[in-house]
Amino acid sequence: MADIMETPGDFDIHGASLSRRGFIGAGGVLLVMLGLPAGRANAQTNSLDAAKPASWIEIHADSTVTMRTGKCDFGQSSIYTAYRQIVAEELGMGVEAITTVIAGDTDRTPDGGGTFGLLRNASVNMRKAAAYTREAVLELAAQRFGVARSALSISKGVISGGGKSATYGELISGQTLRLTIPVEGSLTDFRGLVVTGNPPMKNPKDYTEVGKPILNPIIAPKVSGKTQWVGDVKLPNMLHARVIHPATLGSTLVAAGKLDPAQYPGARLVQVGNLLAVVSPDEWQAVQAAQVVAADTKWSDWAALPTSEKLANHLRTKVDWSIVPPTKGASKGDTATPAARHHSGAYFMPFLKHAPIGPSVSLADVRPDGSVMLHTHTQNAQFLRAAIAKMLSVGEDKVVIRTYPGPGHFGRSNGGNAGSEDEAVLLSRALGVPVRVQWMRHDDMGWSTQSSAMVADIAIGLGPDGRMLTYQATHSGPPMQDDRPIGALLAGLPTISAPTPDNPSPIHTAKMGIADRWIYGAVPHVSETGRGTFQIGEHESPLKVGLRDHSMRTPIQFQQNFPREVAISEAAMLAGKDALQFRIDHTEDPRVRAVLERLRVESGWDNRPSPAAKAKGAKVLRGRGVSMMLRDNGYWACAAFLAVTPATGEVKVERMVLVADPGIVVNPLQLRRQAQAGCLMGISEALHEEVSFDTGAVTSLDWSTYPILTAAEMPDLKVVIAPYAGADVYGQGSESANALAAPAMAGAFLDATGRPARRIPLRPEYVKAMLA
Repeated sequence: MADIMETPGDFDIHGASLSRRGFIGAGGVLLVMLGLPAGRANAQTNSLDAAKPASWIEIHADSTVTMRTGKCDFGQSSIYTAYRQIVAEELGMGVEAITTVIAGDTDRTPDGGGTFGLLRNASVNMRKAAAYTREAVLELAAQRFGVARSALSISKGVISGGGKSATYGELISGQTLRLTIPVEGSLTDFRGLVVTGNPPMKNPKDYTEVGKPILNPIIAPKVSGKTQWVGDVKLPNMLHARVIHPATLGSTLVAAGKLDPAQYPGARLVQVGNLLAVVSPDEWQAVQAAQVVAADTKWSDWAALPTSEKLANHLRTKVDWSIVPPTKGASKGDTATPAARHHSGAYFMPFLKHAPIGPSVSLADVRPDGSVMLHTHTQNAQFLRAAIAKMLSVGEDKVVIRTYPGPGHFGRSNGGNAGSEDEAVLLSRALGVPVRVQWMRHDDMGWSTQSSAMVADIAIGLGPDGRMLTYQATHSGPPMQDDRPIGALLAGLPTISAPTPDNPSPIHTAKMGIADRWIYGAVPHVSETGRGTFQIGEHESPLKVGLRDHSMRTPIQFQQNFPREVAISEAAMLAGKDALQFRIDHTEDPRVRAVLERLRVESGWDNRPSPAAKAKGAKVLRGRGVSMMLRDNGYWACAAFLAVTPATGEVKVERMVLVADPGIVVNPLQLRRQAQAGCLMGISEALHEEVSFDTGAVTSLDWSTYPILTAAEMPDLKVVIAPYAGADVYGQGSESANALAAPAMAGAFLDATGRPARRIPLRPEYVKAMLA
């Protein structure tokens, strides 16, 4: 390697600032720090100590790299696979050089923001940070080699030019270098900080690391038992707590049950407003004592919910949709244009539960000085930090969130309110010792948020040629995202506002946007309307709780894509056309067309109109259906093959085929796994899942009353990754796979039986009603 010359002082790197803070002997480090605009008040909300290596990217003298991100891992493993590949690509290193990944912890990561859209937009932060870093190192090399920047190249972490070469580590040897990159936003806002500027980024055609099926490094420690899960965290002198939640979503505490100290020595009853809990040094004692106290506790009566049986009718006839301003989606032409034939249908999606297999667990330590250390499993640690500070009326600098692996639940904590976090904090503050709160199954099912219900009315007009002439849709439902922590609501303490039409946060609004991208551009007359309302029961509840809604995989787009795709399959049958070809005939997007054509081949699709021909006296009817979605730069299509037994109402999914064009494929191995898991979750929702509730509370409280897919029900599943040639953006993974199953299965039901399935789940009792 060439001799390394001394580096000159500070200089500008595409708007970032590189400076040398001194020599440190034999070592060396390059820290990539964030730089908020001068005068920004929110700079004080960043608790990072600039004297510590809590930067985006940290390059060491041995050319190894530490990468930090505020995003967390929920089992999809993108942080440890795709993010490392993206950063390595921009640095010009091998992915193995990134030896350490620090994620989530608010005092050890720089950017904040929720764990969603990981490749669509969140990865841009890491990509830009890495690009700024590469350009800074190239500037160092140009200065030291005495050559023009354009004469340099990087390969496998070695910078070469002018007959000289050096590794990253050799270039930074003996000095502390700080690269301060420009960002905007607020650290504890929902979306966190965003890296700005436009550093030159690598052309996808030159990629060497992105596209490799690298193995997931966090599987082995999980399987071997080395991983510390959130439920494993222990602190000295901590107490275990079980919360006694109100009898209904609107009940207030009348009288707490009695705790017998002779029967449960060491246990204590704690009350904070309407938040009631039993704590004990012994966890099993806390469980037993809480059950006894709960049975003796008196709550006020409350009954203001419509019941799950009447939900669809409630949304159609009892809601004043004029209170919340409507929104518009795709709009062109005149949908009043006369048509030769008409299809119209009313569609319904029930509430769905996030329903993690494991419990919500948090361990809080509120210290005498008012500072808080919270150990939990969350998707948006910085936003949760802000929520805890607001609840306690303390500065955000008083709160630190540490994150750990835990059970995945696909969205409900991307606002930081999975359930137990704030309850643990309130109990710890009341007792002055660390408190560990673990929800029981009935707590999780009864008091966590749910994915929004929705009704839709679709009208399609066909021309004389059997093609769609008009398409009109109205989607109506409660909002998506209530990020108010439940413990704070029960205790009557400050939270952010509930979703309202005038909420300044576009995330926390009661307005219903159109999330489902319109892909059938050949339809001449189109009109889409979204109608929002308030959360069901919230205004009537003294607790201001009601049925709290929150995002879950493909939020809102799932609820809107299902009726659209089912209605289009029904329109194809009305026109006497093949459902797959019908979609191809109505799109002008070559990527939509390519994915559907590939699906035709991969699934062995037989080109014919629905319904399928029935064998005389057949006891089992079989059919196939198709669905299509464009989400987050990704084009996805699905074919479902199922069997229906009319006598019993049983629906069995026999085969599923997914074709995905997500743009740039970062890690095909992980993408395939995500798509498989997402599709299976979608099948579970379409076959079984529906939140039941009476006039006061959720009644789906266990796996019997909220069944999910079993291993025996899993179909043959084929996933085909077919990226569009020349794609230059990253698309998302398993979300679309999750949402596509239901409309494809409904299309297959239509094909098998000739009867529409305009709601899910396809439970036997609903199926028999559809066939009656």
